[in-house]
Amino acid sequence: MADAKYGLGRGLGSLIPKKAEIKKQHIDFSDGSYSGDEIFASDKDRIVNIDINKIKANPYQPRTHFDEEKLEDLVNSIREHGILQPIVVTKNGDGYELIAGERRLKAAKILKLFKVPGIIKEIDDSKKLELAIIENIQRQNLNLLEESDAYNRLMEEFNLTQDQVAKKVGKSRSSVANILRLRSLPESIKKYLNNDKISFGHAKLLLSLDDEKKQKLLLDRILSESLNVSETSSVLKKINVKSHSRIVEQDPNIKSMESSLQEHLNTKVKLNDKKGKGTIVIDYYSKEELREILFKILK
Repeated sequence: MADAKYGLGRGLGSLIPKKAEIKKQHIDFSDGSYSGDEIFASDKDRIVNIDINKIKANPYQPRTHFDEEKLEDLVNSIREHGILQPIVVTKNGDGYELIAGERRLKAAKILKLFKVPGIIKEIDDSKKLELAIIENIQRQNLNLLEESDAYNRLMEEFNLTQDQVAKKVGKSRSSVANILRLRSLPESIKKYLNNDKISFGHAKLLLSLDDEKKQKLLLDRILSESLNVSETSSVLKKINVKSHSRIVEQDPNIKSMESSLQEHLNTKVKLNDKKGKGTIVIDYYSKEELREILFKILK
C-alpha cells in the first residue's frame, strides 16, 4: 500500500500500536468505510470507526503539494484492500482534528466512504506539528521547500534549536541547516526546485553565489543545457575564477584559516585579506543559527 511504504518516526511510533502489542479485533465496516475483514487494536489504543465528516484538517500540516498520480494509486489500493493503517486524530469540540494520515483521509473522501479507522489521542499543538512533520518526512512526502518551512516553523513557533529539530526528525544538524538555507533562495529560483526542475544539489551550488543575478545566470544554464550537479559545479568554478580574475592566488595560510573557521562554525565563511588587513564574512540562515555561531565565537 502506497501510504504505508516508509517506517514511522519515534513520535508516530508511539501513537500507532506495534505488531507485537496488538490483538485482533473484528469491527463491522459494512457501511463501506473499510473493505477488509479485520482491524487491529491494542489494549491502550483502540482503533475506532470515525465519521469522516467530523474530521477537520490539521492546521499544522506542513505539506501543501500532493502528487495526484500517487494519490490515485492510494485510492485504488484502498478500494481493493481497505485502509490498512488507521489515521491518528485528536478531539476538537464535537469533532476531531487530524494529526497523521492526510493522504488516507483524502483518498477516503474521494471514495465517498462514510467512516475511517482511527486512533484518538490527546496531543498539544507543538506535538501536532512535530508529528505531522515526522510523518511526512518519514514517508518522503514533503518537497524540500515544504521541509525547510516546516523546520523553520518548529524553530520559530516552538522555540527549538537546530539540534533539537534534527533529533526530532532523525536527521543530522548539518542536513537540517542545509535544508533551512533553501529559504534564502529567490522566489524565482524556488519555483524550479518546487517543480523538480532542479535538484537539492543544484540549489546548494546556486546558494554558494552571493549575487542573485549570478544565481539566475547559472540557473539559466542549468535549465537550457540540462546540466547535472557535477557539470554545474564545473561551470560554477569557472564563474568564480572569472569573478576573481584580479586575484592571482589566495594565500594558502588564509585559505587554511578560512577552512578551519567554516568547519568550526559549520557555515560558509569568507576571508577577504589584503596585505594583512581585510574582512571576515560569516553566513547564517536563521536567528537560531546566528545565536549558535555567536556562542561558538564568544565561548
